[in-house]
Amino acid sequence: MKKIMAKQEAEWSNSLSIFWLKKHGYLDGGWRYGGIKWTYGLSGNESSIGFTVVTKVEGEEDHIRLQYTYTDKWSGKKESLDYKIRLTTTPCNYGGVRYWFVCPLSKNGQYCGRRVGVLYSIGKYFGCRHCGELTYASRNLSGYQKAGGRVISIPELERLEKEVKRQYYAGKMTRKYKRFLQKNQKSYMQLITITTALNKRLNRSKKFA
Repeated sequence: MKKIMAKQEAEWSNSLSIFWLKKHGYLDGGWRYGGIKWTYGLSGNESSIGFTVVTKVEGEEDHIRLQYTYTDKWSGKKESLDYKIRLTTTPCNYGGVRYWFVCPLSKNGQYCGRRVGVLYSIGKYFGCRHCGELTYASRNLSGYQKAGGRVISIPELERLEKEVKRQYYAGKMTRKYKRFLQKNQKSYMQLITITTALNKRLNRSKKFA
């Protein structure tokens, strides 16, 4: 049983990337433990999770186990969460496999189960963009709220993700993989803008309530 630890500090909405897990060796097999910390540049607030990644272990289904404390924004009530998210693989053109998360959420009473490369904090749980309807919210914004540029849609990110056949070649990041990461990071920053704008609007509403 091997333990490795790594931390990620980012100024975007809470997200968990399969590419980040791969980069830090969490998908190399066995039981691997780690944690992620997010720091929000606008407020200085922090949040964190602990996780265990299990891959290539006999008798165990590949999965990531998340452990963290969720705080309700309205009541302030804290809840300890501990649950597993299944991992799946697809073959790569040049050999080996590529890992994916399987979204554990349900929407409108129907299990999602989408195969995705990034999970986002949606309420108290982590799930895919589709379940969080993150892009839908961004389409309703205008003016300074779109200062980050053209809104990147879910289909566009998925298309770029599918185009990545190989992440590295001869020790260097491939052009398509680099392009996907850049687009993905830009979508994170757009999400910050959206969240900030909505929080300001909510605070104004409270003042007049």
